[in-house]
Amino acid sequence: MDNITNNYWVSSWIEVLVCEDEGERVFVVVDTDSGIEEEISERAAKVLCMTPDSTINMDNWEDFCTASGFFTEDN
Repeated sequence: MDNITNNYWVSSWIEVLVCEDEGERVFVVVDTDSGIEEEISERAAKVLCMTPDSTINMDNWEDFCTASGFFTEDN
C-alpha cells in the first residue's frame, strides 16, 4: 500500500495499516517478518487496534483513521 494514513503495531511483527486507495479507506494487516499483507475489514481492524493497552478507542477511532487530532504526528 502506497498511501498509508496511519498504522498500529499489534506486536513486534504484526502491524495494522490504515490506507487510502482510490478515495476509499482500506485496512491491511501486515506480517513484517514474512512480508504477507492482507486486506481486512474495519471491524477486524478495530478488534486488533482497540486493546486494553492501546490509546485507540471508539471515541478517537476516526481521528486515528485520518491521522488527525491526538494522532497527528509531531514535527
